[in-house]
Amino acid sequence: MHTFLLMAPSGENGLGSLLDVGMSGAFWTPLIFVLSLPFMWKFVFGPICRALESRELDARNAAESAKADRAEVERMKTAIQEDLDAARREAAKQVADAKARAADREKELLAAAKDEAERERSRAKAEIDQALGQAREILRREAVELGVGVAEQVIRREFSASDQERLVSDFEQQVSNN
Repeated sequence: MHTFLLMAPSGENGLGSLLDVGMSGAFWTPLIFVLSLPFMWKFVFGPICRALESRELDARNAAESAKADRAEVERMKTAIQEDLDAARREAAKQVADAKARAADREKELLAAAKDEAERERSRAKAEIDQALGQAREILRREAVELGVGVAEQVIRREFSASDQERLVSDFEQQVSNN
């Protein structure tokens, strides 16, 4: 039914009469279109084309900017990685240097301890030698005193030759034992 209304002849009321342009409409419509085309081009199509061109240019600029930003990010990432690697190498070097200094310090401390022990041992040996010398000196004095005491006893009484030999051998044993 709708098709019937659209196809109705032009003299009748219906939707078909809306599509009937007539002869004057066929002339004026193209003329108005041709006359309004420059105005539409200037005021409608021109701004639309400029907006589209501007939008395309902005998109290209954004893409180039993004590409440049990506390149900058990669450059910065590489620089950061190089800095990080350099920092790791420096830290490893510092740790190795610290270990070497610690080992050197340990060697120095061990050498100092050995030197101190050697000095202490030398001092103790010197003290022992001094005490031994003093003891020998005391023994000599006692031996001399003993010899003087023996001599006094010999002088007070007379000894036979065998007594004298026994006394001398006893004295020599006492001196050699001390």
